[in-house]
Amino acid sequence: MHTKKIAAFSVFVVLAMVLASCATPTPEKIIVTQPPVEVTRIVAGTPETIVVTATPAPVKEEVTLRILSLAWPQTPVEQELANKYFTPQTGIKVEITGPPYEFVESKVREICASQSSEYDLFEYDSQWYGGAVMNGCFEQLDPYFKKDGLDYDSTFVQPYATYNGRWPVPVGVLTGELDWKDYTDVPLYFIPWTIGTMILSYQPDLFVEAGIVDAEGKAKPPDTWEEFLEAAKALTVDVNGNNLRDNPDKFDPKNVKRYGLGWYACRISDGVTQQWLPFHVSYGARFWDENTWQAEGIINSPEAVQGCEMFTRFYKEGVVDPATATWFVSEILGAAQTDKFAMSFTWVSFAGAYDDPSVSQTAGKWAYAPFPGYKLPDGTIRRAATYGSQGMGINAFSKQKDAAWEYMKWYMSPEVQKMLVDDKRAGFASARVDLLDYQMVPGTAKWASLTSITEGYGFDVWTYPEYAQLLDIQQNYMNLAYIGQIGCKEALDQIATLQQRILDTSPNNPKNK
Repeated sequence: MHTKKIAAFSVFVVLAMVLASCATPTPEKIIVTQPPVEVTRIVAGTPETIVVTATPAPVKEEVTLRILSLAWPQTPVEQELANKYFTPQTGIKVEITGPPYEFVESKVREICASQSSEYDLFEYDSQWYGGAVMNGCFEQLDPYFKKDGLDYDSTFVQPYATYNGRWPVPVGVLTGELDWKDYTDVPLYFIPWTIGTMILSYQPDLFVEAGIVDAEGKAKPPDTWEEFLEAAKALTVDVNGNNLRDNPDKFDPKNVKRYGLGWYACRISDGVTQQWLPFHVSYGARFWDENTWQAEGIINSPEAVQGCEMFTRFYKEGVVDPATATWFVSEILGAAQTDKFAMSFTWVSFAGAYDDPSVSQTAGKWAYAPFPGYKLPDGTIRRAATYGSQGMGINAFSKQKDAAWEYMKWYMSPEVQKMLVDDKRAGFASARVDLLDYQMVPGTAKWASLTSITEGYGFDVWTYPEYAQLLDIQQNYMNLAYIGQIGCKEALDQIATLQQRILDTSPNNPKNK
């Protein structure tokens, strides 16, 4: 038995050597094999031992998902959780890149235009949806949810979920003026990456010190814009302790210790629009008619002029730093962390930075509330808040769509969402219905933001490809109105005229189809 085996092996070796001597040299390959195993088999009733060499199993190719994200406080926390939980569970590595906000949209446009698979997932701002979707950049998600038996519409808070995930959906769905159930057949492209609106941050101790309190002596956030302005005056203090409410004649505007209010009103991105929108909408104005694509007579209505004039009073009356006309995200965060103002317009995602003791001198001093509003003749208060939610979607040109979907399922799971909610660094609010009550703690940023969403205060501008052109016009003229170089009516009339030209000539305008 052994003789047959050795003879056969010798012939094999000789042949191999001959073939090797004639063959063209090839690069050396290292092949990992299992050691030979002797197996006895019965041949015609006679036991025979043969050598079996295991065929090496093919090496599974490593999968790495690349995600283009926004440089939000939650982004590094998401990366940590992916490294700690998702990768060990699935074997799929994750690399999240968060460039400066102002470069993300153009980067995605480039990827889309070139049909690149460089990134597998995008964490993307909602106002950019239209251009990207119409250019085929995002994968439709309805089939993925159906395949796995998941129900998007009942998983997340409505009507937010329909507005943020499906496109196109009118802003009336977000405000509750239209029924979200009438739009569930609109294609789904995004799951919630964030949920929220702008909110009011304030320092309760400074409120109490200034006498801005309720019947129980506790800090009371203002309900109306007029109350808000008076509070800002009381909280604008110079180095000698004088404030603009009680002793304006002694107040030294050249030596301000702390302003009553902080926000950013620059022309970059949608800076000044974010601050002005709550005034504009709460006074009863709109930006355009989504059905007729009409802006003239709407964005510059009498109500719009009133809202603008109230907004610009904060700059004129000295309760904000004049430099806010050039501030954007980094400036507002830096000023909050160094105690440069007592109140601000902010986001739930920024609250994590406000309250981070490792970087903020004011950590633990902030409370949060929905925005004030415009008091109607019947005494009710109409509120509005700038909508600012983002979605996560799959790159339509990704070569790893199944792995990307696995990541999305992991991200939107209740376990992962709760970990993000609980991590104070993330400044994260979850859109899951089953986590809503858990987050509704009065005075917190999550509560203020989610209340604004569920009460219908959230309001958005445009989500069509014309967004950038319309916004650029608006930013320039509203910034000029803010610093008093032109009046509100002139600014709004100019905006209306120029925006109407864009809308009238757009190939997406129903009149032009």
